[in-house]
Parts: sequence; C-alpha cells; structure tokens
Amino acid sequence: MGRKLVECEHCRGTGTCTASGGRSCRDCLAAAGRSIRQWGVVRCSYCGGTGKVLVEEDDEEEPGEDEK
Repeated sequence: MGRKLVECEHCRGTGTCTASGGRSCRDCLAAAGRSIRQWGVVRCSYCGGTGKVLVEEDDEEEPGEDEK
C-alpha cells in the first residue's frame, strides 16, 4: 500500500471551496470559524487549501505470481 498525491475532488484543486453554488459549503465555513449563513468563499477544509490530498493506493500484484 502506498500513498499518492491527487487533486482534491471537493475544491477541484483550486484550494478554495465553491461547492455550494459558487459559495463555500457548510463544512468549510464551519472549519473557517464562520457562520453557516455567511455568504463567501473560504479555504477548502478537505485539503487545507493546498488543492491536493493524499489517498491510499492499493499495490496490484502481477497476474500469475501467486500461482507458482
């Protein structure tokens, strides 16, 4: 198992959350310390504003190796 750095699906790699119709979602607003009723764009709380996240990647075995 290894880790791989991929684009954040929540913010699409931009680092700012616009997931709720051009404004930030409730999760990102709450993480930024703002009221969920405030209108605005804040840093993505899923990637920490970097636009990238680490995901676990399964190591695939070569077919036929375990048949020896």
